[in-house]
Amino acid sequence: MRAIAIANQKGGCGKTTTTINLGACLARLNQRVLLVDLDPQAHTTVGLGILPEKLDKTLFHLLCPEGGERPLWEETILELNNYLFLLPGDLRLHEFEAIFSNVPQKEKQLKYIFLFTLPRHSFDFVLIDCPPNLGLLTSNALEAAQEVVIPIEPSFFSLHGLAKISETLQRVGSRRGRMHRTNALLTLFEDENKFSREVHEEVRKHFQDRLFQTVIHENVTLREAAGAGLSIADFDPASIGYRDYMSLATEILERAWKGESMYETARSMNGRKQPLGPQKVAGGILFQHFAPQAREVLVAGDFNQWVGIPLVRRTGDGLWQRVISLRQGGYHYKFLVDGEWILDPQAEKEKVNPYGRRDSYIEINGTR
Repeated sequence: MRAIAIANQKGGCGKTTTTINLGACLARLNQRVLLVDLDPQAHTTVGLGILPEKLDKTLFHLLCPEGGERPLWEETILELNNYLFLLPGDLRLHEFEAIFSNVPQKEKQLKYIFLFTLPRHSFDFVLIDCPPNLGLLTSNALEAAQEVVIPIEPSFFSLHGLAKISETLQRVGSRRGRMHRTNALLTLFEDENKFSREVHEEVRKHFQDRLFQTVIHENVTLREAAGAGLSIADFDPASIGYRDYMSLATEILERAWKGESMYETARSMNGRKQPLGPQKVAGGILFQHFAPQAREVLVAGDFNQWVGIPLVRRTGDGLWQRVISLRQGGYHYKFLVDGEWILDPQAEKEKVNPYGRRDSYIEINGTR
């Protein structure tokens, strides 16, 4: 289970938006994801269309059990779909600091919940939405998490706050004897805005390869989705916001994939335990191609009238990927690499097209 704290002491940088939409996109990639709403404002809960005051049990009851009797996790966690779950928050989390102010190990209460309440293999990811401060609740998130994602929007104040959260992470890491895997994420980004580009460069200098290649663009659809109480995956899977968060989800998976990963096996190209070819995921079919020297990779087929759809480069070594929603059926397709048509070397099947040439071929059914 990968526990990731989405943390920044500054509000308005996209923590909740990232928690909800990254979680939804990971779920679309068949990952079991638990969203933990640790913010007393309960924005993750509300942003998914759930009113905390209507709930019998929330995260507060797990952290501060009434009468010393802690509810079962099944009584508290809400199932949003087969892969996405929510541990909701509520306003009473404001009381947490006062309740635990003089309690030993007060910064480890959430960690104990994960260790002793959640079944160990229930989830692939736990994403913790932290409050916009570096108080006791955030300290609990940092103690419970192995990784931290810091959303940073292009502003002077976001750069100013980097030193403070970096100092906090250093202190927590020293106390527990190991440092977090920390990555920065540029949010609310505008490609044409000079200041956005300048902030991007400053953050890149600070974080280097710990800055995600993916950036989350300023996109009104993300706000509309939150207003509708939906993730971007459910609200508008054709939007820029969905594209960005699906790219981030794939990049996060990729950063963890090691010996068994598509990324590592792609580099060896032999003795592969997991195929690199098209993979069925919850959002459709994940097309992928390994082309380290390519400047552009597109996929085209009879599913899109042979109009090339660009793949996104996920790694410096050259793994290109794109999730495309396809209905059941059989499809001819090819990759277009820097203007040259090529067959998918990892496709399970090939078929001759009406012009006598060979295409890669994929069959999609309910059991693939």
